[in-house]
Amino acid sequence: MSRKNNLLNQKITALYCRISLDDGSQNESMSISNQKLMLKDYAEKNGMPRYGYYVDDGYTGRNFNRPSFKRLIADIEAGKVGCVITKDLSRLGRNYIEAGSYIEIFFPKHNVRYIAVTDGVDSLTRQEMDITPFKNILNDMYSRDISKKVLAGRMTRSRQGKFCGGQPPLGLMRDPEEKGHLILDPDTAPTIRKIYDLALNGWGCMRIAKQLMEDKIPITRVKSNTECDVNYYSWGGARISHILRNPFYKGAHLVCRTHQKGIRSNTYDIIPREEWEVLEGCHEAIVSPEDWEKVQELIDCRPPIMEGNACPFYNLFHGIIYCTTCGKSMQVRYEKVVRTGKNRFTGEEREPIDKAYYICQTYNRLGKDACTSHKVEARDLYNLVLKDIQELAAMALKDVESFYQRISSRMERRYLADASEMEKERERLEARNREIDDMFLNLYTDKAKGILSEQRFVKLTAAMEREQEENQKQLKELDEGILNRLISRILVGEVKKVDGEKFQEIKIIYNFVGEIPAVTE
Repeated sequence: MSRKNNLLNQKITALYCRISLDDGSQNESMSISNQKLMLKDYAEKNGMPRYGYYVDDGYTGRNFNRPSFKRLIADIEAGKVGCVITKDLSRLGRNYIEAGSYIEIFFPKHNVRYIAVTDGVDSLTRQEMDITPFKNILNDMYSRDISKKVLAGRMTRSRQGKFCGGQPPLGLMRDPEEKGHLILDPDTAPTIRKIYDLALNGWGCMRIAKQLMEDKIPITRVKSNTECDVNYYSWGGARISHILRNPFYKGAHLVCRTHQKGIRSNTYDIIPREEWEVLEGCHEAIVSPEDWEKVQELIDCRPPIMEGNACPFYNLFHGIIYCTTCGKSMQVRYEKVVRTGKNRFTGEEREPIDKAYYICQTYNRLGKDACTSHKVEARDLYNLVLKDIQELAAMALKDVESFYQRISSRMERRYLADASEMEKERERLEARNREIDDMFLNLYTDKAKGILSEQRFVKLTAAMEREQEENQKQLKELDEGILNRLISRILVGEVKKVDGEKFQEIKIIYNFVGEIPAVTE
């Protein structure tokens, strides 16, 4: 026996087995168990009793990023392997360039013998080695052809409305009774519905994300090992935006988001949203198509964030305030110059809203030649809109029958439902305040009778006063939910001088009433 053979016998023989989904599950001759049996038989019959298995089950041959193959290469570099045996050349890999580099360069450099049993390849005897590169090219061509067919098959199924991806979107799950069909996930669908409800109330992505984190709503359907795992609740604005833009939630199917640049390329081109191929009505919706479209409108009309002008005033009117002249949205700006901190109306410390104002986006970007500023103070706009809503509500309460006859022809069912819910909430708050008044009287009686101590009386009444103040504030205050449910848009006109006085026309267009002109000085 030669010295070379002695060295080989001191090392193990690596029996490498690989199969991928492209090879087909019905091909028994390609199965891992069949490969193991064949390679074991070959090794024992050819005097190689010291062998070990390296198995990559479910990995493609188009690249060499496979766990067991990496382990094999590491063992070869460590001097543990003297021979590598595969069933055929395609088991080593279908990329002819990389496969050839291992067979022609890497294995000889590390004194490793390579055998492909059914292809008759043996680097020790050089038998069939001259045609090995051509066989590798054929394997590579076969791999490319299979990849194209697999991709074409997936695209065909996807264009039929079948889900062919990996993990379904959060809120949806695979239908166990129909392949490619999605159904609602009872555990996570309510989370998606909540996200859309908050967006419909005018909430931005970051604000929604913070609320979900505060509510400890998990970001995934997979349960966390520990309740204190921060990443389990780590919602972000980008993820919320992705959910709000996802047509799957309105019951539609998106054929694909990306396009692979090449068969072996791991790089992809992102398909622009306006070019998405969307099929409607493919599965049960989490949100109605109407609500989904409304959310898209709210996102599209949200003005861009202007750098260098951080504004602590939260923009209540985003998405509904526009310039009458050019039609562009109005941007909220914040005073950069430090002025007195006193409110001009109350004399108290100025709030963020007293330092904010709205300005035409076109004017801000292109100057006075494109449009005028249409500047309006945020506090003035807030007071105007609040007053207008209160007057409208007073009119409705004063003559309910006449009011509803006036608006019923243009009022959609969902607005009636919203108005009903808002009325119920108003009644609940007012009833609670009356209940607190009664409780005050009872507490005072108990204190007078000596049943309740002075300290306890003060503590209880202070708590109830805070609750009453909060309830009263909710009865009078504007919030995004009210604005987005009631108002379609606010149109801000130019500032004009009439008889030496400045006037600015502001039109409030309600969802269910239409346009009601108002003038602010």
